[in-house]
Amino acid sequence: MGHMARREAREEQTRLNTRFASTLVIAAAIIIAVRLARDDISEPTPRVRAAIGQSINLARLILIEVARRCPGV
Repeated sequence: MGHMARREAREEQTRLNTRFASTLVIAAAIIIAVRLARDDISEPTPRVRAAIGQSINLARLILIEVARRCPGV
């Protein structure tokens, strides 16, 4: 693999990682909004922090499964 091909592959991987991270943030935000829709979230309580962590993990799991089932999407 030539120098140019490696650089292009690295750039493509960086774009995919950025897209994955952006999608993960959006998915986690939607999940957390639904979970905490009726709660007071003005303070970062342990419940809010736990829900955020769980939502991030769930969003990551969903995106990994989508990527596994639909390669190239």
